[in-house]
Amino acid sequence: DKMIEITQAESQRKMEIAKKAISGMIDSMERITVAELVKRTGLSRGFFYKNQMVRRELDDAIHRQEAIFKNQHPVIMDRQLENSMVDLKLELLKAQTKNEKLSEQNQELQKKNKQLQQEVEKLNKRLSRKEVSVLKKL
Repeated sequence: DKMIEITQAESQRKMEIAKKAISGMIDSMERITVAELVKRTGLSRGFFYKNQMVRRELDDAIHRQEAIFKNQHPVIMDRQLENSMVDLKLELLKAQTKNEKLSEQNQELQKKNKQLQQEVEKLNKRLSRKEVSVLKKL
């Protein structure tokens, strides 16, 4: 008798854990799957399939949730697309800003390059004049 009581108490405890997990997933609008329930409760897959009371509760919750998800799926997809669009727009703005900075930097470098080329030309002219003056001295 004592063993039967212990077994029944353990079974009742497991059913309560399973029911709490199922209702918690419903409340937080998470999709209910046996795999997820196994992870959360530590109970076996077989427990959810073989225990009639838990199985009934699970099936009811899944059916209720299917109706909810069918109605909300387009909204969820729209939000996901909207979030993706926002992320892409932010990425585009960052890229445009970086492009503008690089363009300015490029213009500055081109100006500096032009100045350096002019300086080289002046130095080459001076060098050629010195050569002429050295040749004249000979």
